Amino acid sequence: MMIFVDADACPVKEEIYRVARRTGTPVKVVANSYFRVPPEPLFEQVVVGDGFDAADDWIAERA
Repeated sequence: MMIFVDADACPVKEEIYRVARRTGTPVKVVANSYFRVPPEPLFEQVVVGDGFDAADDWIAERA
């Protein structure tokens, strides 16, 4: 299992990080621009293009 997060407008990122640490579940944090993610192996940042719904589309293609 993997958690995909559209980080551009997600108000619960810290909660997601906390649950991921507790369960050991990897997280891909997807955004249109650089976004700070915890520097831990469980978390991967993915920067996508600036197009409308680019993060949503990237996630949908991989889920």
